[in-house]
Amino acid sequence: MVNNWFSEISRFVIYAILFVVILVAYGFILQQIGIIPIGGKKAPTFVFLLFFQWWYVFKFPSRNQGEKKHFLVYFLLQYILILVTATLSALFLHYFFETGPGLQMLEGYIQQSLLELNGYKEVIVSQEGGEYYNSLHDGIKSINAYSIAKDDFAQKMALGFLPNLLISLYYKK
Repeated sequence: MVNNWFSEISRFVIYAILFVVILVAYGFILQQIGIIPIGGKKAPTFVFLLFFQWWYVFKFPSRNQGEKKHFLVYFLLQYILILVTATLSALFLHYFFETGPGLQMLEGYIQQSLLELNGYKEVIVSQEGGEYYNSLHDGIKSINAYSIAKDDFAQKMALGFLPNLLISLYYKK
């Protein structure tokens, strides 16, 4: 039984560190095959977070003398896990994209994205207008370490909600 929820923090930190290690390995593999692991390319990392959410709740009764909890307890514990993981992941991404290799990767991503955008310029301008195209162009050029970290954090928090709810309901007492 979890009398003190803060006793679970070390488990959350361990899972978050494992998540970041897997995130780095995944990014390294993508980089080695010529894919820049930013944007949609990093979306599969949410599957890793989903696994850690499931594993945490699945193993919870065995760590607590077989006791199952109300789904809201599982829901809250998973959200703490998501928060710790999202925070550590965002801090790592911010730090990485401030370093030399990270800045180089970011610059390549921005150039590639601008080339793609320019390939669709006529269509975008004809359908949405030149002002919209310019805002997209400026948005891509303004991508930086902070914006990547902020988006990563926000996406993990938002995308974790439904799986969190479903896992909590499935494993409730």
